[in-house]
Amino acid sequence: MDFSKFKFELYDILALVLPGFLVLCGAWVLLRGWHVFVLSLASLSGTGFTALLLASFPLGHLIQELGDAAIKKFLGPRYFKRSRDEFWIAEEGRNVCACIEKECGLRLPVDGAFDYCLTKIKGQFPRRDVFVATSDFCRSLLVVGILLIPALGRVVWDDLHGTLLHAGTYSAVIVLILALYLYLSWRRMVRFRELSETTVFRIYLACMNVADEDEDEGQTES
Repeated sequence: MDFSKFKFELYDILALVLPGFLVLCGAWVLLRGWHVFVLSLASLSGTGFTALLLASFPLGHLIQELGDAAIKKFLGPRYFKRSRDEFWIAEEGRNVCACIEKECGLRLPVDGAFDYCLTKIKGQFPRRDVFVATSDFCRSLLVVGILLIPALGRVVWDDLHGTLLHAGTYSAVIVLILALYLYLSWRRMVRFRELSETTVFRIYLACMNVADEDEDEGQTES
């Protein structure tokens, strides 16, 4: 099989391969310990590293699905579409709804309007793929952070050679770093998801204004 024919896009690398790779490394640390993991990874051959990356890809899909299912289970099935729902009931959303109704004669619900606007703007929003990939990557980082807790526990256990005070301080630092990591991952996931959603409506409005201006100029010249 010619692996050179396989093409990985930005989404595949950020949102699938990297999270899967981190979880595999965490499992390695949990089973063998941190020091053995570092030595083994450093001596890994090119073939072995390629196999590790290939195994990371399907695992990344499972991590993505786990994160999506867990968030929708606890926060509702429309959590990731919350920003478009909030936009739609605001004044900007009513303006978009009026433009769509004027253009095609239909009054669409929010999801139908989003798909309509996304189709109409075509290539005017090329960075949307980057925003979606970043949001999904951060969602995976949340799941990875939780799944790596046992591996972090193994690291703490292996390196504890001092007093109970030292052990408590070391553990507290690990917990604080993990909490900050999860918090920042969550914020970035939400922020880039919002950018990937509401910007579609705003670009559609901008395209409509440009089209109206071009039409007015054409009528003036004629």
